[in-house]
Amino acid sequence: MTKIIHKKFGERELTIYLPEGYEESSDRYPVIYVQDNGNLVDPENSDSLSIIRNLTAKGELPAFLFVGIKPFDRNNEYTPFVSTNVFESGEKKFGGQAAQYAAYLAHELKPYIDSRYRTLQEGEHTGIMGFSFGGLISLYTALLYPDVFGKIGSFSGSFWFPGIVDWVDQQPAHSHGQRLFMNVGHGEGAGRTNGQQWMVPNNLAVYELLLCKGFTTLSAKQIIFESDSHNFEKGVYYLPEALKWLYVTA
Repeated sequence: MTKIIHKKFGERELTIYLPEGYEESSDRYPVIYVQDNGNLVDPENSDSLSIIRNLTAKGELPAFLFVGIKPFDRNNEYTPFVSTNVFESGEKKFGGQAAQYAAYLAHELKPYIDSRYRTLQEGEHTGIMGFSFGGLISLYTALLYPDVFGKIGSFSGSFWFPGIVDWVDQQPAHSHGQRLFMNVGHGEGAGRTNGQQWMVPNNLAVYELLLCKGFTTLSAKQIIFESDSHNFEKGVYYLPEALKWLYVTA
């Protein structure tokens, strides 16, 4: 059975999912940092973790150590720029603190995890993933720190967010050997008038831009699935497939 550890690093709450047999072995493991307190692998949200562990037992996936990171305020930490908050009326803003949060992940949290758990520390073994704004901040962080985070998972990433397509376009071309999996429902944002109508077009635009920045169809994969809404269950369904693409596919 997977051992789940709840702990704090400073004021930040973490949920750590140790791989099967961790305490009985001396092996080192790839680490995947998951936004929103690890919701992609939380057994209360989906059965993705049990599917992944079964695939590991069958030798189809490596054993992973997952680190779930609870945000203080996701509307601030997961957004790259200050912008009008489309979810709340009044003067409430998206805080645009993504750069500080990304630096925290790369320079504080990862060294902390590496110092306390038997991890494979190189970027090629280190993943970062999330759903919605979690997918946005995961790709943003990985592009800022390509040598730290080599595997990227964006599930229904909120690339409708104002300015993010231009930001990706402004990033220099690179060849860091990163691998990327991203998906989005074909009808996400349909009927919206608050900017979210750009959900699918901007996901497509970001993917195409990344193919001009050093990624190729051999290192980056995008799936458009059937869904007329922003749906966690449908997005996370692809997590096992994403892990195979990121860590197993040559």
